[in-house]
This record gives sequence, C-alpha cells and structure tokens, in this order.
Amino acid sequence: MNIRKATFYCVAGLILVGPVVAFVVGRQLAAAGTPTETCDLEFSNGATLYRVPVAKTAAQEARGLMHKTDVGPGMLFTWEKPEPRVFWMRNTPAPLTIGFFDTEGVLFSVEDMEPNSETNHFSFQPAVDALELAQGEYQRLGLSVGSALVRRKCR
Repeated sequence: MNIRKATFYCVAGLILVGPVVAFVVGRQLAAAGTPTETCDLEFSNGATLYRVPVAKTAAQEARGLMHKTDVGPGMLFTWEKPEPRVFWMRNTPAPLTIGFFDTEGVLFSVEDMEPNSETNHFSFQPAVDALELAQGEYQRLGLSVGSALVRRKCR
C-alpha cells in the first residue's frame, strides 16, 4: 500500500470514528453531572419534599439545574464541611429561590435568583446544605428563615 492510500484510510477512519468518540465522551460527561441520589426532606413545620436530587460531586454542583425549565422537586446541594457558598444562574432558564442551611439544619438565608443571570448569591455564613426550589415553593411550603431541615431519607 502506498503512502497516499494509507494517509487516506487514516484520515477517513478519524472522520468516521471522531464523532462517535465525541458522542460517547459527551454522554459520559453529561451522566457524570446528573445526580443519582435523591432524598426525601422533612422540615420542622411538617412540610416534606420527596425525591429531591442531590448534587454531591463537583460535576453535579456545576451543572445544577442548568437548562431546565421544569425544576421538579428542586435540587439539594450538600457538603461535609461548612463553608460560605456562592451560586449563580448561568444557563438556568427557570426562576429559582435558594435557601442555605447551617450545621444544625436551620435555614438562615433565602434569596430569589433571576433566570440566566451571572449575579452571585452568597450564603454570607458557612452552609452545609443549599436547596434550590422553583420561585414560590418556599412560601407554598411555609419555609422561612428559622425553619429547620429535621430529617432526610436518601436513596
């Protein structure tokens, strides 16, 4: 086989295989950013949220509720170490409200966030949990500053 034919077959193979590899890698990255754990959350006022997806990895946190118009039961972000947190709404078309919780499960901050905005929303004090819900859900559930997350059952 001459060098031209070998080059042609090599380039043709790359053209055919390249999109397949890109597709597989893209699906793996998307899956890595999709939470696999959900929790039922019970609050001090008796309100309960069921099957809330939990973002536990950096990829899941980065993706959050991006690109979703229906945020369903919202998303819980949880960390082992309490630290000040910051959230924004890049590529997130649904209006959300974020609540930050301390190590005792007490909700200490609730803030509405505008869709598709890069405005930073700071916890201003250490948080171990943050819960994003559709705007209006905190009020509907009767949750406000001082309410507490008293129980979570995760699967």
